[in-house]
This record gives sequence, structure tokens and C-alpha cells, in this order.
Amino acid sequence: MLMTTLTQKIEWIANKSRLFYLLTTLYYKNIIKREVRLAEIKPDDKILCIGGGPCPYTAIMLHQLTGAAVTVADNNAACVKKAANLIKRLGLDYAISIVCCEGEAIDCTGYTVIHLALQVSPKGKVLNHLLARAGSGVKFLVRLPKELVGGLYCDLESCPLPCHNYVEHDFYTNVGNTALYIKEGLYGAAQA
Repeated sequence: MLMTTLTQKIEWIANKSRLFYLLTTLYYKNIIKREVRLAEIKPDDKILCIGGGPCPYTAIMLHQLTGAAVTVADNNAACVKKAANLIKRLGLDYAISIVCCEGEAIDCTGYTVIHLALQVSPKGKVLNHLLARAGSGVKFLVRLPKELVGGLYCDLESCPLPCHNYVEHDFYTNVGNTALYIKEGLYGAAQA
């Protein structure tokens, strides 16, 4: 998708330039603060971020704001290598790990919060895989695009769970809102 490519190019620059990194974090800061409040993320949560790119801002800020351990899964090996190097340079490798895999193939056992980036594709397939394998009570934060730019991102299609709550984001971002889904009961037990 076009926006995924553009976002990745911006993140490659941010990975190499401390100044550009700091400027770009301003784009994400309020989004992530709202997501932390929405999901009531605590230090003892274990977070899985699907989609991180070469500069996993969300994972970094989720850890910095909450103290929670974070794993980032991305399907691009070059991005994973760059992201892992950045995490090490920032001295955060004790709390943030980066793995290379497809979102629809990752083992999500033990995670209490799962975050899907705006650029995840195919979003519906990834979400359904995770829902079928996650434990009861797991919170899913799913970023959705603004209507104006919706065609530039992979559509969620639908989610089999009702939206528990959501938070809208500022007008200057491509993220329209982040939806919160909570897996309750035995959803997906037969599929696992």
C-alpha cells in the first residue's frame, strides 16, 4: 500500500537521524497517550505490537509511558534488523524485543494487550488469527484510518467482536481512531 511505503521511508530517515526521530515522535505522542488510557495499560501488561517498521515509535512510547514489556512483530526482515539496532542504541533492549514474522502466524499466547498498526495488511486476517489464539480478557487496540485516507490503507473489513470503546485522534494524523476490542469468554476456542 502507498501509505505503508511512505511511512516506512519516513521511519528509515528517523532511524538514522536523532533530530528527525524526535520530530516524528511528536506525530505519535498524543495518539499513544490516548491508547494507553483507552486500554488502561499497566506496568505488568505484556504488549504485542503487530507492525513496527524500522522505527517502532509505538512500542517505544508504550514502554516509556507504562513500563510494560513490549514485543514488536514485523514481516520485513530489513525493518526488523534496523528496529532492533535502534532499540539497542536507545538502551531499551531489556524491555522491547523485535521479531520477524507475519502477523497472521505469530504466537500471541501470554500477551495481555495486542496493538495493530495502521499499516498492517491484511488487517482482518491478522486480527482474526490473533483473536482465535489470544486468551480471554486480552485487549486489542486497532488503529483505523480517517475516512479521507481510508483507501490508502488495508481495510479491517469487520471484526467479529463488538467494539468495546474507541478514541478519536487529532485532525493532523492519518489515524482516525483507535478501536478497543476485548476478547471475552471462549471466542475462537474451537478455531485455535
